[in-house]
Amino acid sequence: MLHPMTENKQPMKVLAFFDGRPGHEKQTRGILYELGRLVDLEIIEIRVERKGLTGNIAELVGLLAARATDELKGDDDIDLLIGTGSSTHVPMLRTKRVAGIPAVTCMTPASYLRPFFDLCFVPMHDGVKDGGNIMTTIGPPNCSRPSGAKDPSLGLILIGGVDNKSHRWQSAETVGQVRQIARRWPDIRWTVASSPRTPADTAEVLTEAARASANIEFIRYEETSPGWIEQQYARSLHVWVTADSMSMVYEALSAGCRVGLLPVEWLNSTNKFKRSADYLTARGIAVVYSAWLAGQESAWSENNEPLHEARRCAEEIVKRWPPKN
Repeated sequence: MLHPMTENKQPMKVLAFFDGRPGHEKQTRGILYELGRLVDLEIIEIRVERKGLTGNIAELVGLLAARATDELKGDDDIDLLIGTGSSTHVPMLRTKRVAGIPAVTCMTPASYLRPFFDLCFVPMHDGVKDGGNIMTTIGPPNCSRPSGAKDPSLGLILIGGVDNKSHRWQSAETVGQVRQIARRWPDIRWTVASSPRTPADTAEVLTEAARASANIEFIRYEETSPGWIEQQYARSLHVWVTADSMSMVYEALSAGCRVGLLPVEWLNSTNKFKRSADYLTARGIAVVYSAWLAGQESAWSENNEPLHEARRCAEEIVKRWPPKN
C-alpha cells in the first residue's frame, strides 16, 4: 500500500559539475550514487572546460561581478550543487551566488575560495582542519563498493609512474617487487596494469616479466575500457598498488580488497601521499611491502572493514540539507 504522500514526493535535484577528468568524476559520481540510495534523486549534469590562467582570471572576475537575483533563485528547484576539481569551483560558486543554492565540493579548494563553499569534503592528508564547512575523509570518495564475490586465486597489481613533484620513479625496483609477489604466491593469477604515468621502459620490462611468468598477465592502460578497474577490484582479493597512486589505493580499500603498498622514493618526507600511506599502514588498513616480505600480514585479517567514504559524504549532505519531502 502506498503512503498517501508518495505521489506528491519531490526528488532532491542536484546540479553536478564535471570537468572531464576521470578521477574527479569518480569522486562526484560515488557520492551521487550513495545519495541516490538515501533519497529520491534527480541529477542534472553540467560540463565545464578546463581553462588556462587567462580563462581562470576571467572566471574570477565574472564571479565577483555576479549578483543574486530573485529571478534565478530556486531556478528549476535545484537543491544542491556538487563538483570535483578546480575547474568546477568558480562555475559552481557563480551559480550559488546568483541562485542561492548550497555548493558542495570534493578535494581542497583554493584558500581564497574555500569560505564560499557550504561544504568541502577534504582528504585528511591535505592537512586541513575538520569543522565548519570542512569535513575530512580518510581518502577521496569514489565509485568502488564492496563485493562478496572475490576470488582468492585472483590478484591485481597497479603500477603508477613518473611524478617529478613527489617521488623518483625506479622501474627496476618496482618490477622486481612484482616478480617477487608472483613468485611468493604462485597459486594466484596476477593481473598487472599500467597507468598513464607509467614510463615506456617500465611497461616493456613488465611485458617481459609476464612472458617469463606463468601467473602474470600485463595489461597496458590503453587497452582497458571505462569500468575495467572497478571490475578487477570486485573480483580480486589481494591488490597491490604503488604508493604514488593513492586514489587507486582508496578505491581498492572501498571495494573491500586486501591492499598492499609498493614503495616509491619520496622527494619530501611531508609529501601528502606519503602521509596518507603512513596513516593507512600505521592503523593496519593496508600493509607495506617490506612488512609483507618479513611475514607481517596481520593487516589482511578478514575482519577489516571496507572504507565507506562516499556513503559518509552522502549522509552528511542529507543531514545538512534534508529533502523537502
